[in-house]
Amino acid sequence: MSHLIKEATCQQALAALGDRDSVVIDVRCQEEYALYGQIAGAHLIPWKLIRDDALVDNQHFHREVKNAVSNCKGGLGGFKLYFICGSGNRSCDAAECALDMLGDDGYEVYNVVGGIDEWVCSGLPTSPAALSA
Repeated sequence: MSHLIKEATCQQALAALGDRDSVVIDVRCQEEYALYGQIAGAHLIPWKLIRDDALVDNQHFHREVKNAVSNCKGGLGGFKLYFICGSGNRSCDAAECALDMLGDDGYEVYNVVGGIDEWVCSGLPTSPAALSA
């Protein structure tokens, strides 16, 4: 993990959901999202997609992250981005990609350690995913 990417606990990510200076990005694929539920207030932006039983890159990942960032404080730096996945591995890769894409504009980028697995084990809230078909 890049030294510029910080680690966050699930509890810190939960607290960030109520912070207007933070964005929580869930990078799980839609199938995982539907199976394990959603984190209310997090943005679902899959890092990978399942196509024909294979994982493929989400070609829209960069654009979708930029949109989520621009919707928070008008895209200005000085706020925090939290990335979460199933266990903390893909979110680390996605966080590194986002950091490379956004550059050094005052963003603090966090990888949520343990991912949704740790989130659920910690008893933190999830709700059934509402995905469009």
